[in-house]
Amino acid sequence: MTIQEINDTRFKRLAQCVSDRGGRLYVVGGLPRDTMIRLVHGQTRRARQAGLGDRDLVCFGLDLGQIREAVSPLGPSWIIGHRVLSHRKTKEPALVKVRLGESEFSLSLSRRPGAGESIFDPGACLADDAFCRDFTVNSVYYDPLGESFSDPLGAADDFQARRLELCAPAGLADDPVRILRAMAFVSRLGFTPGPGLLKATMRDWPLLGWVPAERLWPEWRKWTLSAWPRFGLEYLREGGALAFWPDLQALIGSPQFPKFHPEGDAWNHTVLVVQAMGQLDLPVSEGRVFLTMASLLHDIGKPKVTFRRADGRVVTKGHGPAGLSLAQKFLKSVMAPFSVSKPVLRIIERHMDMSFREPTSLNLKILARRLSPFCDLGHFWALARADWNGRSPCPDGFPWTLDEFLVPVGGQRGPGVIPLEARELMAGLGLSGGPTVGRLMEVVTAAFDSGQILTSQEALELAASALADPSFAEARPG
Repeated sequence: MTIQEINDTRFKRLAQCVSDRGGRLYVVGGLPRDTMIRLVHGQTRRARQAGLGDRDLVCFGLDLGQIREAVSPLGPSWIIGHRVLSHRKTKEPALVKVRLGESEFSLSLSRRPGAGESIFDPGACLADDAFCRDFTVNSVYYDPLGESFSDPLGAADDFQARRLELCAPAGLADDPVRILRAMAFVSRLGFTPGPGLLKATMRDWPLLGWVPAERLWPEWRKWTLSAWPRFGLEYLREGGALAFWPDLQALIGSPQFPKFHPEGDAWNHTVLVVQAMGQLDLPVSEGRVFLTMASLLHDIGKPKVTFRRADGRVVTKGHGPAGLSLAQKFLKSVMAPFSVSKPVLRIIERHMDMSFREPTSLNLKILARRLSPFCDLGHFWALARADWNGRSPCPDGFPWTLDEFLVPVGGQRGPGVIPLEARELMAGLGLSGGPTVGRLMEVVTAAFDSGQILTSQEALELAASALADPSFAEARPG
C-alpha cells in the first residue's frame, strides 16, 4: 500500500465533479486505513496481510440525485439501495454507482447518528459520519483534491498503539456482525482490542443471534486468511462472544495429557494450532481457508470423549470422528460453503491416522485414498505440522518437510489410479452390479495400494480369485 495508490486519478476526477456541484468527496475505510498503517508502522507482514483496502467513497453536501448528476459526465451512473443493518434491513436508496472504464465506484451519502440507527443526511459533518462507522481505524478520511487526511475521532493514537476501538459505544448493538468483523480485523492487522470494544462485546454478543447466518461466513473467511488468527480467537474469548458457539467454548478447561500437550487445555492447543497454520502462509489455492478452519475444529470432539484413567492419565481416543457432528454444526451455523465444509470434515475425521507413525508407501497411499476427493496428502501434512507445532513448549518442530513426507509415494499427493474400473470388472467376471462389486473393488484397491498388483489383468485375476473364495459365494449373481 503506497500513497500513490490512494492518489488514484479517478478519485480526483470524481471529487472534482462533486466539488463543482458544491459537495465534498472523501475516500474512507480500508484504503486510508491501510495507507495509515504503512505510514505509521511500515510495510510489515501484518500490513501486507491487511492490505485489502476497499474503495469506499462518501459524499457530503449533495443528495443522491445531485451526486448522480455530478458524476454522470464521467460514465454510466445509477442509484441503488443498500442494506444498512443486520436485523433491520432496508432497500432505502443510499448509493450512487458510476462506471469509469472497466471499474465501478460506489459513492454513498454521508450519515449522522439517529435514534437507534444512523440516518443518511447530506448535511452531516465528518465527525457525524465517523461516529456511524465501525472502528476508529476505518474513520480516517482522505481528500483526493487536497491530498490530505482528516481524523475526526483521533484514530492516530489507535494506529500508534495497534489498537482496535469502536467509533461509538453502541457500535456493536447497531450491527452485531461487527463482533466478527472485529475478530477478523485484529487477526489481519495484528491489533489488540481496545477497552471500549471489549466492554461492548461482553454486553452485546448475544445479539449475534439476530444476524442472518449468511453474513457470518464472510467475516470468518477473512479470519482464515489472516496472519495472526489467534488474536481473533483470544478476542472472542476475552469478550465473552465465544459462548455463542458452546462447542468451541467447551474446549476451555478440557484437559490433555501433559506429556504430549504441555501447553495445557484443549483451547490453548487449538489457539496454538490455528496460529501455527497461519505461520505457514499458504495461498488460497492450497486450501488456506479450509485448513485454517480445520485447525480451529480439529479437536472440537475432545470434550465429548475425554476421560481420566485410574492412573490419572488423560485419554481422548476417538476425538476425531467424535467431533464430526460438532464441526458440522458449527460450519452450518456460519454457512460455510460446501467447498470448505467437505474437506474440513474429511480431514478432521482422518487427522489422527498417522499419529506417531513414520510415513510409508502403504500407509500414505491408504491415507490419500481416505482423504480423496476433498483433500490430499499435502493438506494432511499442513494440518499435521500445525497440530504438532501447536504445543508449547514444543521440544522439536514437525520432523518432515512436505517433500520429505511425500518421498515414499514419489511426491504424489493424491491416490493412485486403480488399473481396473468397476465396469471392466463386471464385464470381465459377468457381474451385474450390487454389493459384491463394491467388495471386490475394495480388495483390488487394497492390493494396488500395497503394490501387489500393477496391471488391469492382475487386478482382474485377483478379483476372480476373491470371488471364488467361499466367503464370496453368497454374493455371486443368479
